[in-house]
Formats: sequence, C-alpha cells, structure tokens
Amino acid sequence: MSRRDAPFAVGVVGSSGVGKTSLLEELIPELAERGLAVGVVKHASHGFDLDRPGKDSHRLYASGPAAVALASDDQVATLVRSEPAQCASLAGAMAGLPSDLDVVLVEGFAWEPIPRVVLVGSSETPRREHQERGPVLHIIEVTQPRPGAKPVFARALVREVAQAIVHRLRPRVVPDADVGAPVVLSGSRCA
Repeated sequence: MSRRDAPFAVGVVGSSGVGKTSLLEELIPELAERGLAVGVVKHASHGFDLDRPGKDSHRLYASGPAAVALASDDQVATLVRSEPAQCASLAGAMAGLPSDLDVVLVEGFAWEPIPRVVLVGSSETPRREHQERGPVLHIIEVTQPRPGAKPVFARALVREVAQAIVHRLRPRVVPDADVGAPVVLSGSRCA
C-alpha cells in the first residue's frame, strides 16, 4: 500500500506492564498482512542506551556530536541528541522514520491527541486522560498472566483492532485484487 501524506499514527496506551508491547507484537504482522507498511515509535520514559559501552559507535556518540548513524547491510539506526529538559516529541520521533510508512503504531505518548487503543489491567479502570486526549478505538481489559509471562491476545481481537485502524486511515490506495490497478478508498483520519 502506498500513502499520499504523513503516516497515520495510532497510540497504544496503558499502565506499565499491562501488555502494550505484547499487543503491538501481534498487531504489526496483522497490519503488514493487510499490505500496510508499519512503523513503531516507543516512548522510553526512563531513557535508553541503544549501543554497548566500549564499542566504537558508543564512544563516538559519547564524544558529543549532534547525531550518529549506525549502518549495517540490513539496518540503520540514528541517534540524535535532544535537549535534556526537553519533553520527548512524537512529531520529532516520527520525522526520523522512513517516509513511505502507511501507519505508525505509538507505544506511550498518552498526552498526544491521536487515536488510541487503551489497555487496562483486570483490576483497573481506564484512566481519564487515556480516554480524553484522543479518539478511543478500543478499550481492552487484559487479564494478567502468571508473573514473568507476557499477555497473549486472542487472534480475533487483534484482527478487530487492525480492522479499526484500517478504517481510520485517510484516503489510501489499495491494490485491486482482480486487475492489480489501484482503487482509491475514502476514509477519515481523526486528529
């Protein structure tokens, strides 16, 4: 599928450990099977270290450049410095993604006014800010598995969430199954 403008962003929000990443792991291939180019942005509220101390690339980044790109035959990663007191920016993170994505799944960034899937633990109620900051596509109650295990989502539920995302995409081009020519579908994108 090819898109005409910026990729459509859909958030997955919920408390820490509720299963956001687990849902995304199942949702990504479901959307890809529908012909969508999928990207992901994850908010790392506690910071992160993408490289290993002592490696050349880590040493180069530690020396203070504004940005460092790591490139191999099958992947590229770019580390760009931001101001320490600056809040993480979804727009900034999305700007660093490839331009040909159809949809970007966003883990965290609950304050952003984007459509979202809200995950809640079985003993929780959905947080007010998760419901008010952007259109809610689904609220999913997650039964927590035994300690150390990750949640598993029913295939039918994952398909339902994927379908809700597809329906929210802006006008898009989908290959016609019979002749292979593009067919323009209209839809609406909520901001």
